[in-house]
This record gives sequence, structure tokens and C-alpha cells, in this order.
Amino acid sequence: MSTLSDLDFFITLCRSGSISNTARELDISPAAVSKRLSNLEKRTKIQLFNRSTRSMNLTTEGQIYRDYAEQALSYIREMEERLSQRGGEVRGLLKINAPLGFGRKYMTTVISEFLQNYPKVEAKLHLSDHPVNLAEQSYDIGIRFGELPDSSLHAKKIATHRRVVCASPQYVERYGEPRAPDELMAHNCITLQQNNDSWSVWKFYKNEKSYSVRVSGRLSANDGESVTRWALEGQGITIRAEWDVGGYLLDGSLIPLLTDYELPNADIHVVYQHYNTLPSRIRAFVEYLNDFMGRRF
Repeated sequence: MSTLSDLDFFITLCRSGSISNTARELDISPAAVSKRLSNLEKRTKIQLFNRSTRSMNLTTEGQIYRDYAEQALSYIREMEERLSQRGGEVRGLLKINAPLGFGRKYMTTVISEFLQNYPKVEAKLHLSDHPVNLAEQSYDIGIRFGELPDSSLHAKKIATHRRVVCASPQYVERYGEPRAPDELMAHNCITLQQNNDSWSVWKFYKNEKSYSVRVSGRLSANDGESVTRWALEGQGITIRAEWDVGGYLLDGSLIPLLTDYELPNADIHVVYQHYNTLPSRIRAFVEYLNDFMGRRF
């Protein structure tokens, strides 16, 4: 008979995709992972994986075992959550994924404050400009901007994410100010390459009409902080989030351009999986984050 420890180990192995990845995650040797898998297969009398020197794939029986293991662990977590809520206690590990720049600027602070208020909660923050699959990688919460393609997640808007076209006063003085989107084609535009977005096409809206402009320039990066730095140095025109460059706009280091036009919606959402009973640590953090962002936007 499989134990809960066996089920948890097996799901970790499925999610990690290899013995070496599982070994790193569990902080044990690959040999120990192989031995534990072999023991599990002997005990269940089921071949769970087809293994070769280069790959390992679930057998048909392994897929069935995985499905039931996920259900069993889900029921156990829900039972524990309901019992803990009866005691009114917020505790446990909170795993959070957020975009790099936003995470540095806001999430580190809000998590620190949250843990001061909830001393029995632990937090693990993963920053990446490539959103992870929350379910597959066992994250409790994610921060997402703009449209949300994954309808399987519950989403709560926590802030309006306004973006601005901007440049330094020195750049505008030297090259002039564009008055319409198509005039950007004559300017040096600094582009941000993130995710799968068409980073060289900038979209605008005015009076229910849309405008798309393919921009170009000598500088591009996959890091927003680098793009902002180049704009401050007068290297060109860029699009940045108001939460990121608000201070520079206030002190005049950057000036907003094309203010008669709107940019596509990119509101900030906190997302999490659907639960029959929302874990108290997730519910408490979402409420705290919403209040935190409300005080800043």
C-alpha cells in the first residue's frame, strides 16, 4: 500500500520530469531517487515509468496512479485546511510567482510585512518575466498583468496598471515630440522584449479607434530596468509602467508623450487556483496584498 509520502514523492517526480531534477528539489542523490522509485514500483507491483538513458515517461498505469495520487493529496490538503481554519490559525508555506521588476519593487516588501503579521506563515518568492504554470509547479499565487488567458485560475484585480510613452527632456529637445503614433516611426524607440508579446508593435487607442505602429530603434532588452535607464539617459522613447517610472515623471526626469492616446489594458491581478475551501494563508495574503496595493495606487 502506498503511503502519503510515496504519493508526494511520485507527484514531485512527475512534475520535475527527471530523476536529476527530483534529486535537486528533494536535496537527495539521484541514486536515492532511483532506489525510492524502484521500491515504490516493487511495492505496488506496477511499472510506473518507461525509462531510458535519455528520458522517462509515464506508463498507462502510471498515469492512472498519478491521477489518483493528485486527488488523494488534494483531499488531504483540504481536510487539513478545514481543520486549521476551525482553529482560526493562518499558517503554512506560501509559494508566490511574480514578474521580476514588480516583484523587486513591491512583492518583497508586502511579503515581509505579511510575515510580520502572520508569524506561522513561511514564504517562497519566485521572480520571473515568464509566468509559470501554478498547478504544475505547485505555486499558490501568481501576479499577472493585462489579459488573463488561463480561465482555470481565479483572478482578483489589485491595481490599475497604466502604461505611459515617455522620454527624457534632453531627447525631446534634440529630436522633437511625436504628436501622433505614426510619428514614432521617425524616432529611436527603446523596446522591451518579454514573454511572447510582439514587442516591436506598439498599440494605441483614441475615440474608439485603434492604431498599431511598428517601431524600431538601436536599443532593446528583456529587462525593464535597463530600458528605463536608457530612456533616462536620453537614448530614445519607450513605454513603461506608471508604477515603475512614476517618480521620474514627477521629478521631470522623464516626460509623458502622446497623452491624448491610451495604451492597451494591463491591469495587475493576483491569480490562484480554484478551491472548494480556499486555504486561509492564501485568503489572508490576497486580502493583505489588495490593501497594500490600494494604499499605493
